[in-house]
Amino acid sequence: MRLRARIGIEYAALTPGVALGILTLAISVPQIAKALDKNAELLAAGQQFQDQGHYPEAESSFQAALDQAKASSEPLKTARSMNRLALVKQIRGDHSAAEVLYRGAMDIYEQHPSPVDLAVTLLNQARLYSSQGKFGQGEAVCLKSLAIFQSQLGLDHPSIADTLDTLAWIHVRLGRYEEAEAGYSKSLQIRQKSKLPSELEVAGTLNDLGFLQFSLGRYLEAERSYKRALVTRQKLLGPGHPDSADTMLRLAELYRAERQYSQAEHLLGNAIPILEVSLGPKHPRVANACNNLGVLYNDMARLDEASALFSRALEIYESSLGREHVQVAGVLSNLAVIQAERRSYPEAEDLYARALTIDEKTLGPDHPEVASMLNNLAQIYGFESRYAEAEKLYVRAIDIWERSLGPAHPSVAACLLNYAAVLRKVHRKKEAGQLEARARESRAMHGRESQEGSLVDWRELQRQ
Repeated sequence: MRLRARIGIEYAALTPGVALGILTLAISVPQIAKALDKNAELLAAGQQFQDQGHYPEAESSFQAALDQAKASSEPLKTARSMNRLALVKQIRGDHSAAEVLYRGAMDIYEQHPSPVDLAVTLLNQARLYSSQGKFGQGEAVCLKSLAIFQSQLGLDHPSIADTLDTLAWIHVRLGRYEEAEAGYSKSLQIRQKSKLPSELEVAGTLNDLGFLQFSLGRYLEAERSYKRALVTRQKLLGPGHPDSADTMLRLAELYRAERQYSQAEHLLGNAIPILEVSLGPKHPRVANACNNLGVLYNDMARLDEASALFSRALEIYESSLGREHVQVAGVLSNLAVIQAERRSYPEAEDLYARALTIDEKTLGPDHPEVASMLNNLAQIYGFESRYAEAEKLYVRAIDIWERSLGPAHPSVAACLLNYAAVLRKVHRKKEAGQLEARARESRAMHGRESQEGSLVDWRELQRQ
């Protein structure tokens, strides 16, 4: 979440982190059999298609593997095939089918215990819950998976790193940033000291760590993480793979936050067709990319184009994720920004109020994204001269941000200035001056923490 330059209303530049977590984390699948029977051949073919980003073909192979396993009456092969098919359905956005398959696999493991297989399925189910915005359930299931992996495989197995990455992403979404950063750091340690370190797995961890760093306002660190992840993915997966597109989206948001609009538009313009081809035009990750391009166009005052993109994203999210998903709240907030720009304040207020209700229900009352919505709604109240109502929301937003992100985060300074502007409207100049001084101090702290430095040049990435 970042502040807009012109009127200071925040918008949501959504990121596909949870959906991405399915792709960037290596799935630890036990060896099925050394002899290449039909089931193993189909699973291997499906995995190859999945790795290449050819998801319809992967789904067909995994479905054939499941049919073969059921016909052979081999329970563990059936459960493993169900897990693999569920994962690719999850990637393609068919969450209800994925959930049914995961439950079916776990029912089999109750009758035919296989602890590591169970842990793998639990991990994928945790990612599914996260994709659905059910972060509490995702955390509980992920912790179960982690405990099984640690007891069966030791503390430094790559599967531990996979699980730590997923748990860290959930902690990011819950606003528990210190826990998230510790999880990513531990994951990188495990991956980098592995006897056979995987560059792609390291890139996946760096991609999600970059989002955490970006969320904390540490832009230079985020840029370095994204750059490393993108170079690795383009080298090993190719520039047309959806995982490469995801890192492009994240780097584009970093450019947008730094007002490097042409670079951001170039990245987004290349990423959206990749996602449409590999995932289909109605996939949530396509909606995410459309939303982010809409945010960029809004910053560039191209309001009609931005509104059309937000509307497309909202339609996809509501049909695929439901009307009360956290991603829906972000797009509602963005549509409200457009209404505010057009001085349609009652419409903006209604959109922000709906978004705030979703965020409070989904993320909890003290989450940073709730603070964003409070700040947004407060500014609408300010535009309508409802200064007392605005003040209450600013006070709550600042408190949430300072506790969750620290006083040096850019959002704190921006919100302090918004609050000060309201106080000046009601002739409380002394208090306004105190808030402005706090904002200057916050920005000075942010400058010291983030350090000065130029961002990565897109032309440099094209050469690599």
